[in-house]
Amino acid sequence: RTTPGREALKRGPPARRLAAMKVLRFLGVHVRAYARILTATVLAMITLVGVDLLAPWIIREMVGIVGQGLNAPGAMDTIGRLALLALAVHLARTALQFLRSYLAHVAGWGVVADVRARIYEHLQRLSLSFYQDRQPGQLMSRMVNDSDKLENLIAHAIPDLAVNVLSLVGVGIVLFSINARLMLLAMIPIPVIVIAMRGFAGYVRPAFAERQKELGELNATLSDNLLGMREIQAFTREDTEARRIGERIQNYRRSLLRSLRLMATFHPFSAFASSLGTVVLIYFGGRLAVGGKLSVQDLVAFFLYLTMFYGPVQVLSTAWEN
Repeated sequence: RTTPGREALKRGPPARRLAAMKVLRFLGVHVRAYARILTATVLAMITLVGVDLLAPWIIREMVGIVGQGLNAPGAMDTIGRLALLALAVHLARTALQFLRSYLAHVAGWGVVADVRARIYEHLQRLSLSFYQDRQPGQLMSRMVNDSDKLENLIAHAIPDLAVNVLSLVGVGIVLFSINARLMLLAMIPIPVIVIAMRGFAGYVRPAFAERQKELGELNATLSDNLLGMREIQAFTREDTEARRIGERIQNYRRSLLRSLRLMATFHPFSAFASSLGTVVLIYFGGRLAVGGKLSVQDLVAFFLYLTMFYGPVQVLSTAWEN
C-alpha cells in the first residue's frame, strides 16, 4: 500500500524523511543484486570526471604556446601532441559516457522489474477484503506507472548526483589552484541556488504526488469502463462515461502542467543564478588580467573550468528534482 507515503507528504519534513528512508531501504535490497554493474558504472563515472578535467587544461596549454609565438622552440610539435591528446580525450569520453549510461539503465530497469515482481507477489497474498473497495486500474497504475519512476532515480538521479559532486570537487580544486580569490568570488551565487533548491522541493513533492494520483485515477476509471463496456452500451451511458473519462483526462493534464510549470520556473532561475558566476569572473578576472596579476591563459582556463563548475550545479538541481 502507498498511503503512508502520501500521508507523509501531508505531515511534514520529519515524516517525509522517514518515508524516504523506508523507500531507500526497500530499494537497497533490490539494488544489491546489481552491485557489480553499479560498481562498473561508478568507476566509469570517476574516470569520466578525470577525463573531463583534461580538456580545459589542453586549451590552456595551447593558449600559452600561442602567446609565446609559434617561433618558440618546439611550438608546432607541442601543438600537434596537444591535438592528439585532445582527440584521445574525446574518444575516451565517448566510450565512458556510453558505459555510464547503458550500465546505469541495465541496473535501473533490472531493479524496476524485480520490484514489480515483488509487488505482484505481495498483491497475491492480500486478503479478498483488501480488493473490495479498490479498483484494478489503481493497483495497475501503482505497480506499473509508479514503479517506473524508480528507474529515473537509479539510472539518472543517483548517478548524476555522484558524478557531479565529484566534478564539483575536482573542478573546485583546479580553480582554487589557479586563483583562490577569484574562485571564492565566482562561488557567490551558490548559496542562492541551494536556498532555491530547498524551497523548490517543498512545492514539487506534493505536485508530483498529485500527478501520480491523478494518473492512477484515470487508469482506474478507464479500466472499469473497458471491462464494463457491454453494460455501458446496454444502458446507453456512452455520453455520460465519455464526460467522466474526459474529466479524468483534464484533471491529469492540469496536475501534469502544474508540476511542469514548477520545473519551468526553477530551471531558468537556476541558470540565471549560475550565470552570475560568469559575470563576476568577467569583472574581477578581467581586472586581474589587465593588472598583470593573472595571465591570459589562466583567465581562459578559468572561464572553461567555471563552465564545468556550474554545469554540475545545473545537473544537481535536476537530480534534486528527480
